[in-house]
Amino acid sequence: MLNFELHIPTYIIFGAGEIQRAGGFASRLGKKALIVIGQGSVKKYGYYDKVCQSLKENGLEYVTFEGIEPNPRSTTVDKAGEMAKAENVDFLIGLGGGSVMDATKAIAAKAKSEHPIWDHILGKDGGRPLPVKDALPTMMIPTVAATSSETDAGGVITNWETHEKCPLINMLLFPKYSIIDPELTVTVDPETTADGGVDIISHVLESYISGDHHATIQDRMSEGIIRTVMEYVPKAMEKPDDITARKNISWCSSLALSGFMNSGRGGSMPIHLLEHAVSGHYDIPHGRGLALLIPPVMRYTGKVVPERLETLGKNLFFKENLSAEDSVKLFENWLDSIGRKLTFTKLEIDDSKFETMAEDVIRNYGGKEQEIKNPRPITKKDIIDIFRSVL
Repeated sequence: MLNFELHIPTYIIFGAGEIQRAGGFASRLGKKALIVIGQGSVKKYGYYDKVCQSLKENGLEYVTFEGIEPNPRSTTVDKAGEMAKAENVDFLIGLGGGSVMDATKAIAAKAKSEHPIWDHILGKDGGRPLPVKDALPTMMIPTVAATSSETDAGGVITNWETHEKCPLINMLLFPKYSIIDPELTVTVDPETTADGGVDIISHVLESYISGDHHATIQDRMSEGIIRTVMEYVPKAMEKPDDITARKNISWCSSLALSGFMNSGRGGSMPIHLLEHAVSGHYDIPHGRGLALLIPPVMRYTGKVVPERLETLGKNLFFKENLSAEDSVKLFENWLDSIGRKLTFTKLEIDDSKFETMAEDVIRNYGGKEQEIKNPRPITKKDIIDIFRSVL
């Protein structure tokens, strides 16, 4: 196990019905909130009204920014950040899925900056990114179990003009409070539930395969998360109001990228990095892009660490003497069972941008070596080959 430091300052409130306590915790952050929401579903299902009522009951003012996109745009973040300044809000509430929560963190930083948010992500004109020196405090209320944004210090933002999708990560962006109410996820449709489950699994699977092989407790916890998601996602897809399933999936989501699983194990996130290029160009759901790329990247990496896939397969599927390829195939079977064994063709994407996307990945994440860190390093050519393998 590697040396590590772990600090998770987010105060978590977990449980069915806990959304009603939003105002009480929000009152600890200030007097006026900017509520950040997506494109209407939280209003449709009454979650927005519940939050607003709770704020009113606690004597708080609020204004609302509506319209965060899936794969949230940097220009939208800038617009919302200017609204936060003009309205002189004290804090933000991200009410929605991962895109809304990611955007809320970036808006919190933009509200304290005179620069476009993209200058803090990739820098201006190829220069170094500007540091985030201050940010408004935030509260997160997830309505989809997927991204772990309620328990981490980062968010992924898309520059649609350049088709680049990259993370903004800073300790100042940890939410102060996160209310994780699994009842808010019962209205999530089966497709999005499946996408969310794949995202949760990817958060722990990637470092399991690519990280230190002696971080045993992290491995066991990761296997538990993957097994739990594999068990309960199909149940939630079949019966959306299965609150037991929703509770288990929600807590797996919050734990997966909180730091507990990957601290001391290290590793890299190559599947996420390749997926950022795909959804940065084609605007597909993040979990769907991950489902497309998990099997080929497992196969690619498994060539040099087959024992990791063999152990994973044994502990997930309770079968002895599995080869690395056997483990990948069993996982593909599970993806198929939830409708997520995908190809680019199924996603209506051709190979015309494969080279451009590979160049994006290497430019933004490849460093001086011009390759993605991995037990088996990934070059531009390798990325194109991985894409072609699932065309």
